[in-house]
Order: sequence, then structure tokens, then C-alpha cells
Amino acid sequence: MSSPKYFRIKRSRSAFTIIELLVAISITAVIATMMVTIVTNVLGAWSRSSATLSVGNQARFIFDQVALDLQGAIVKNSTDVTFAATIPRDQSGINGGQGDANYSNASWSGPNIKPGDSAAPNGSLLLSTPDRDLESYRFGQAGVWLRLFTVPADDNSSLSNRSAPRAVSYQIARCQVGSTTAPYTYQLFRCEARPYGTNAATNQKSTFAQGYDLFGANGYNGPDDLTNGGFSVADAGTIRRPRSEYVIGNGVIDFGVRIFTRNTTGVLEEAFPVDRRGGGLVPRWVFAATSDTTRIHPAGAPHVALASGNFGPAATSYGFPTVVEVMVRILTPEGLQILQSYEEDPARFGGAAVGKWWDLAEANSKVFVRRIEIKSTAL
Repeated sequence: MSSPKYFRIKRSRSAFTIIELLVAISITAVIATMMVTIVTNVLGAWSRSSATLSVGNQARFIFDQVALDLQGAIVKNSTDVTFAATIPRDQSGINGGQGDANYSNASWSGPNIKPGDSAAPNGSLLLSTPDRDLESYRFGQAGVWLRLFTVPADDNSSLSNRSAPRAVSYQIARCQVGSTTAPYTYQLFRCEARPYGTNAATNQKSTFAQGYDLFGANGYNGPDDLTNGGFSVADAGTIRRPRSEYVIGNGVIDFGVRIFTRNTTGVLEEAFPVDRRGGGLVPRWVFAATSDTTRIHPAGAPHVALASGNFGPAATSYGFPTVVEVMVRILTPEGLQILQSYEEDPARFGGAAVGKWWDLAEANSKVFVRRIEIKSTAL
């Protein structure tokens, strides 16, 4: 019996060389880098588009509301002020830093917040732009305080108040949202006083009872006068002092208007915030629609911070508004966080510096402008 035979089977072995591995790794790295770049660009574009859409929707909502109010504006040919736009001065030293509105949840104090009203480029007051580009205007630390009487469009929310005139105001406040521990942000408020009340107490704080003079010694200017002003919902006093329920825009760091009137030949002329009549270029701090062309805010008004002595040059009223251009500057969601971080701790951004606030604000915000024609004429 023969012994078994064993056969050795030879198998060929193959492997990647070092050069092949390096080439493969290099190609993989290039592809991964390209994919990361593409994904980063797509996410960045999506983020920018989302931010633009967000602030754009907010701006449209604000403009639509302002347009409704302006198109229904009531302007009287009398010495009563029924339409006014004012640029309050620096708010940081007024009412303990709560500003002229004296809104308890507001604070205009702090070294790193929106700068005061210096006319220098680093300040928050920049009006005399020869090119008339409204997007480049700055309307002071607290923006424009716009007040008017209007008849809103009819709806079914309250049949008893249909077509009833009421006082309305727009203003910016730097305040906390939600709680006293929340970060401060800049918000735009639209406040509305009730046309009239359903009982003696609420009626006394209504538009009907307080009358149609925005510069009068009445409840619109004296929210602490709880009998005539008050600062509960729909009280006349909310025209000066807003409530949190009246927020219509968050992250709004500037709000302003440019008002045009017609001269004796029917030509439109800018009357506010720059008086351009006769080719001049004079900043104005108040516009008051009244037939009394010498009237300015009375020195004895309840809100002393807006007395005549606190206004700049050429503060007299002139004519009646015909066209109003509205400007609003809104922070993107990312910009809102950036500016809040800077105000809380400038060291994160290399420390505080002159002009840094506006550099960050302009780089992380969008500006929107709408032109609105006032159809009504002076009564």
C-alpha cells in the first residue's frame, strides 16, 4: 500500500503598495474636502436665505401695519397736533436709564449698548445725507417716535369700535423679553388707545375723552396719571409707555420715517427729518402736522425729556404729510445673538471700541424701506 501524497498548493498574494495607498488617501481627502466645502456652502446659503426670509417677513408685517395706519390717518387743519414724528435725544440719562417712555422693563444704560445721538458716523444720529439714501439714515438711539390718529380698516373683531378714530404710536425700546433674567433686545412697539370705553373708568382713558392733540397736557403724555392716562391695555397712556403685548418687531434696532409735504406749487419736499426747502439741508428733530407753523413741543409737557429745549435746530412744524417713507433695520437671528453677546461681554469681540456696535449691527442686519402715500387731506 502506497503512502499518501501531499500536494502544496501555491497561492498568489497581492497587496497595495505604499504609493497606491498614499494616492488613494489623497483622493479620498480631496473628495472629503470638496464635500465638506459644498455642504458648508449649502448650509451657509440656507442660513442666509432663512435669515433674510425671517427678517423680510417681519419687515413686511411692520410695513403693512404702518401702511394701514397712515392711509387712515386723520389730519386736522388746526393748532392741535394730530400727526407727529419726533426723534428723542439720548435716552441713557432719562428716568434712571429707562428712557422717555419710562417703561419699567427697559434699559438704555450701559457702555456697550447702541450709542447715543452724536452726529458723528459712530453715533446713532445721521440724517444729513446729500444722496437722500434712506437706508443710510440713523434715527437716534431710540429711533423715531411716530404718533397719529387713525381710522383702521373695519373688521369683525369688535363691531362696536368699527370706523372709530383712535390714537396710535410706534416706538423702539431696549427691553427684556419674557422675564427679568432674559437678555435685553431692541423691540418695536405699536400701541393703540381705545376709541372709547364701555364704562366711565375706561372711557376716561380713551381717545374720545383725551381728545385729538398729541402735544396736549393729556393722558397720551402722562401714563402715570392713572385717571386720564394709565398704562393698562388700550389706555391712552400706552401711547407713550408701551406694554409687552404691543410688540410687533423683535431685533428692530432702528425705525424711522421720512415725511414729504407739498409746497404752494404742489411739489413734494422733504420736511422731516431733514428740511430741504429752498435747497437747504437742515436736520429737524420734530415734525408736527398743524396749521400753526411755529408750534413745537411745549416746554411744560408732562414728558420733560421731550421739551423744546431738548430738540435740535429747525424744530418747528411745517405743512401736512403727503408721502411717508418708512425705514426699519432688523437684526438677523444670528445678528441678534451677536449683538447681545457684545453688549454683555465685549471682550469676546476683542474689547469695546468706538464704532464697534454699529460695525456689528450693520454687518448683521437688513434694512427695508417702503413708500406710503397718505390719501386723506386736512379736515
